[in-house]
Amino acid sequence: MKRQELLKAVLSATLVVMLCIGVELAQGPPPPSPASGVGEVQGPPPSPSSDGQAQTPEQGQAPDPPGRVARLQYMSGEVSIQPGGVNEWIAAPQNRPLTSADRVWTDKESRSELSLGTASIRMNSETSLTLTNVSDGSVQLQLDQGTLSVTVFRLFKGEIYEVDTPNIAFTIMKAGEYRFDVLPDADTTWVTVRKGHGEATGEGTAVRVNDGERVKFAGGASLAHTAESAPDRDGFEDWVKIRNQREDNSVSARYVAPGVIGYEDLDTYGTWRVAPDYGYVWYPSATAIGPGWAPYRYGHWAWVEPWGWTWVDDAVWGFAPYHYGRWVWWGGAWGWAPGPVGYVRPIYAPALVGWYGGPRFGVGLSFGVGLGVGWFPLGFGEPFVPWYHVGIGYFRAVNVSNTRITNVTVINNIYVNRTQVTTIQYANRGVAGAVTATSTASFAAGHNLATAGVAVPASALQHGEVIRTAQVAPVKASVLGGHAPLTNGAPPARAFSRTVVTNQTPPARPVSFEAKQAALAKNNGMPLDHATLNNLRVQQQTATHGPTGTGTNVNAGGGTGNTGGHTVPRPPGPGTKGTVYENSGGGNVTGNTVPRPPSTTTTGTPSTNTNTSTNTNTSGKNSATPELKRTPTTQEPKPPKPPSEPKPPKEAKPKPEHHDEGHKSRDSATVHSGGHVGGRG
Repeated sequence: MKRQELLKAVLSATLVVMLCIGVELAQGPPPPSPASGVGEVQGPPPSPSSDGQAQTPEQGQAPDPPGRVARLQYMSGEVSIQPGGVNEWIAAPQNRPLTSADRVWTDKESRSELSLGTASIRMNSETSLTLTNVSDGSVQLQLDQGTLSVTVFRLFKGEIYEVDTPNIAFTIMKAGEYRFDVLPDADTTWVTVRKGHGEATGEGTAVRVNDGERVKFAGGASLAHTAESAPDRDGFEDWVKIRNQREDNSVSARYVAPGVIGYEDLDTYGTWRVAPDYGYVWYPSATAIGPGWAPYRYGHWAWVEPWGWTWVDDAVWGFAPYHYGRWVWWGGAWGWAPGPVGYVRPIYAPALVGWYGGPRFGVGLSFGVGLGVGWFPLGFGEPFVPWYHVGIGYFRAVNVSNTRITNVTVINNIYVNRTQVTTIQYANRGVAGAVTATSTASFAAGHNLATAGVAVPASALQHGEVIRTAQVAPVKASVLGGHAPLTNGAPPARAFSRTVVTNQTPPARPVSFEAKQAALAKNNGMPLDHATLNNLRVQQQTATHGPTGTGTNVNAGGGTGNTGGHTVPRPPGPGTKGTVYENSGGGNVTGNTVPRPPSTTTTGTPSTNTNTSTNTNTSGKNSATPELKRTPTTQEPKPPKPPSEPKPPKEAKPKPEHHDEGHKSRDSATVHSGGHVGGRG
């Protein structure tokens, strides 16, 4: 009898627990803590491909585009960018997605912040940065001069972050906070590790830099170095700390998957509420939008390869809701429903929209019949059909990671037959004012749609139809996003032409836009396929550097990389030596100097952007060493101090996961001609 009563009690308790869980699941995922901290994640990040491997050109398919980008998230002062494939520099627009081969320059008394979702990159005054490679498994950065901070919040197993300077190639081996200083007029690189550890490679034996250390490298790529305890934070690092705290304390982090870029800005400009059928939904506040507002109406279109047409929103908060999740019309208002939380890695999309047009579209609109293109936000559960070349694995991943897909078979069928996109009954297409349109000329020119766009009335919709893509050919202004090239404030070419050391081989440089514009004009508004790009690359290389084969770097894994017209030695294996690489032609040079860039009133010569790179290093794990007290030195010059500025306001105390743990003492290392910093076995 007692056993029966005990069994009944256990069954009753189990039933109550299951009911509670069911209620929570029906309401959406429970909000986790705002930040899960800096740390390594065991297991590789999910790949967009179906079998865990991206499709390769050798398999007859173009490689899938990366599932992440770098968002230009914050700027102060004068910041400019040079998109890959063009020579022009433009004033940096906030929310512009940046990817491999793009360059960023922060001028005097300026700062900028780039977000990668699971990492943040911050640049101080007079800093030149090239995004050599931004892919799912690696991020490779080229720092020619200035001060760079890299905070890695999560480091997946096998994921690589590499910073290349004129003296070293530094591989981050543990999530943490890292600072790099490269003097513009000296043969010197400083590496400061606040938390974590990494390894510097060059022409000697690899040098490990531990938690709480600062190491100065000089003598070209020889790895001759001096080590000491990390100094106190300066004004730039105080700013970095405050920016990290902002991510730590974000409420919106509870509702989005780790890796979603731009969620932090949602806290200030809207609220989260539970909506039936959708779970947690973010609603922009009335002060963040105006009357007649609709998603994808206030901003412009830009041509960003490999995706092609890409939305760049005007709103400060306008990144995450336009590249992840779906928009829903519920309760008489627009809300953003993010993708699943916790079990898939979010895949960036250039714009989650459906397209509208047709030969009779434009009746009653200002741009005229057949001379415009329209679009509308995709609704909850509706498939996104990329207008760029992808494999079936990517096609599934970019949908499953951004909305609730209940029938994967439908997704597979649409991938096989893309024309099905025109037969889907889209929910938001029927919402009054949801469809925005503009002339094809304004679309291609990157005009701001706050003035160049129109809300399409229902009477005009009947003359159009859902179409596969925006059949608009890009022009140079599309790549520049409608921004005029800079004549003042652009960096001089020498700020981006220094010799750097790389541990990973840079891949082929991007084909210039001029070389492919004619082919793009015949491609119905879609990026070129892999075979066409390869043919154009060979033609461009032959015209610039002679027959194919000149200036190609072959790495140990058999990959090739165009280095800009000269031969680069084969790089050694990971963890030993690095390759000296020059991105502007000529022979390999060490110990060169670069004059300090002029002020914003000086006209600089635009540099040619030709550098991208790929990472495959897999370093082992090592335990971190806590922060040390500063050990001053009088023999070595210090990194330049940032320009004076007002002290940033205090914010909440940072979470311990993102900063150093405990305090221990340790002797400073001495100058070595190579080898490891004292303490490593």
